[in-house]
Amino acid sequence: MPSELPPVKGLDAIINSRLRLKHFEVFRQVCELHTIRKAAFATNMTQPAATKLIQELEEMFQVVLFHRNRRGMQLTPHGEALRRHISIVFSDIAHISQELRHVTQGGRGTIRLGIIPSLSPELLARCIHSLLAQHPRIRLSLQEGTTDELLESLRTNDLDIFFGRMLHADFPNDLRVTKIYTETFEIVCAQSHPLAKLHDVRWKDLAGAHWVLPALGSPLRDIAESMFTERGQLRPVVAVASSSFHQMRYVIASGQLLGVLPHSIAKAGEAGGDLAILRPKQVSKIAPISLITRGDIDHLHALLDLERIAIQTAKNLMLA
Repeated sequence: MPSELPPVKGLDAIINSRLRLKHFEVFRQVCELHTIRKAAFATNMTQPAATKLIQELEEMFQVVLFHRNRRGMQLTPHGEALRRHISIVFSDIAHISQELRHVTQGGRGTIRLGIIPSLSPELLARCIHSLLAQHPRIRLSLQEGTTDELLESLRTNDLDIFFGRMLHADFPNDLRVTKIYTETFEIVCAQSHPLAKLHDVRWKDLAGAHWVLPALGSPLRDIAESMFTERGQLRPVVAVASSSFHQMRYVIASGQLLGVLPHSIAKAGEAGGDLAILRPKQVSKIAPISLITRGDIDHLHALLDLERIAIQTAKNLMLA
């Protein structure tokens, strides 16, 4: 089998003229079942016909997709790459069916929106209400997760767009990244905590306390720990690690633990009378909250409106 693919234009011509959805269906079944025989049965065809489709795929792309061992047919690196794209294809097909049913019922499409835990809840609420006011037939489906989790859902077409933090400036060029706002973070404790009564809290006092912090490896955890090492203090004891800032808020408010929370959540807790923001005020910033979507496909007009609404809402809330 040739080790190099034909020129892009030649490959495109081959795919457009020969590739059929049945090729992908058989390939997907072989990936899951690891034998041609089982894949043929699952797709209601003969084993020779299924074998021929796999061979045609390999001929079209000029790569080896499977190798055989004691566990059956296993994917090669080329096969793994093809499987990732095929999973998106079948996700797209399922989404088409859902979208058409929704339009048949009088809707105008669904936006599958991802959100990270640190997103300002007020910004999210205002964006949703403004978008629905402009597009009353649009439906929204929300999914919460880390940026990495939401990015993977975007790549597999389980999301249309999400609020997240791109931690590296050199993000993939197939993404459309629109900056919405950059948020500061605050050191907080319960209103009943002894440190809440002090006007000027020392870093030594903070280092000696027990903390609620995000999980190891997260941007905010790295920032929180670096605050102490930069000032010659030992890193604090992390009693609880949590990926949910809203859960962290209530854990901190109900006990004697300290924590670091996004400014909007910390201020909401302070206004509610259950959190105190400690000084020295920590104003470190991490990567901005952005709206992230695929840049290589056409989008609903409402999706572009969501970007515009989010930018304006952040300005109105003085987050930007």
